[in-house]
Amino acid sequence: VFNKYLLLAADEMEKGLGSYRRAALQAPLAKRKTAFREVLLAEQLQRMMRSDQAILEFEDLRLKLAKAADSAASVRTVDRMTAILKEELARTQAARDTQLRDSRLGYEWEQDYFYTPDILAEKILQIRGALEREIPAFRKQHGLP
Repeated sequence: VFNKYLLLAADEMEKGLGSYRRAALQAPLAKRKTAFREVLLAEQLQRMMRSDQAILEFEDLRLKLAKAADSAASVRTVDRMTAILKEELARTQAARDTQLRDSRLGYEWEQDYFYTPDILAEKILQIRGALEREIPAFRKQHGLP
């Protein structure tokens, strides 16, 4: 239920971002840079919601994979995990690009720490490692396509 509403909230954010982006484009030249920084902030909030949902779904899938009864279920699960990682890679790259433009976006208020560009670069490396090495190794070890 939490994941469902997290994605619905992110979808609603996307609807609002359309008009927010248009407003930034139409802002007076003197205010346009600040307006775009605010759009980046809103986009980052949406990415964080989608990232939180992805982490929760991915971890649930890891548990399901350990209990998968047949190879067809394992293939579906690993395929979905791969898709999540690819989506998260794109989100993390966008978050890093955004954080490089506006350092306010690196602060994570709930945990009281910072996502620096270096930390996000490390996350990108971890995701790529899972996509390029760990998942293919798992597939090979378990005879999955």
